[in-house]
Amino acid sequence: MLLSGAASAALPPVVDGTGRVTSSAVTAPAAPASSMLGLYNRLEQLQNEVQQLRGQVEEQTYLIDSLKKRQRDLYLDTDRRLQELETGKPISSSSAPPSSLSMTNNQVVPSKQPALPTSSTGGQDKQAYEVAFGSLKSGQYQQAINHFTQFASDYPTSSYLPNALYWLGEASYVNRDFKRAEHEFNQVLVQFPSHSKAKDAMLKIGFIQHENKQVKQAQQTLTNVVKSYPGTTVARLAEQRLEKMRLEKP
Repeated sequence: MLLSGAASAALPPVVDGTGRVTSSAVTAPAAPASSMLGLYNRLEQLQNEVQQLRGQVEEQTYLIDSLKKRQRDLYLDTDRRLQELETGKPISSSSAPPSSLSMTNNQVVPSKQPALPTSSTGGQDKQAYEVAFGSLKSGQYQQAINHFTQFASDYPTSSYLPNALYWLGEASYVNRDFKRAEHEFNQVLVQFPSHSKAKDAMLKIGFIQHENKQVKQAQQTLTNVVKSYPGTTVARLAEQRLEKMRLEKP
């Protein structure tokens, strides 16, 4: 509209030597309608392109979230398969860690090895455990916390208790309730240091200490993971986190 107005503005009149106006005001030619239509079409095209780009961003965001969920589900499913092989079976001496470990003042220290619990509930504990684990696997973390908490209260002698405590810690960790998560992981270490979940619990305690900016404690815990479980997945993950911490230093 500004361009059209400027183009159609009146030009000054022509005056001869006697002071008379010899010609009337002449207006500049107006901008062609086709030019204005082209600008409008271009603007509309740009708006459409912006909308398409927004749609692509939303689609990519959805795909990333889906991949994260699938990765978490795969992790939970893999661990479930492992615990099904381990639960209810005696832990052989060859599978025990080099030394028994527990946590004192956020530090890993040797402790005595209590006996693993044995189930005498006629299978009720297994059903309750599966319900709780199902909530965890479906991503209902608060419900899983409630189920595992109730499980630990109802079946304190169940062979599933070490796993239940560990997954209670995991669910709390996902909810970023680090205080509750560290407490549950610590219970696994203190009560069941020879259980297969002890090494995972120790690793997660190191992660939590790192999240809480407890750098020295995290370094000590993760270093103990590497030394206590050499050649294992948890040792590799501990080394990766230690390297990340070294890079974070100013």
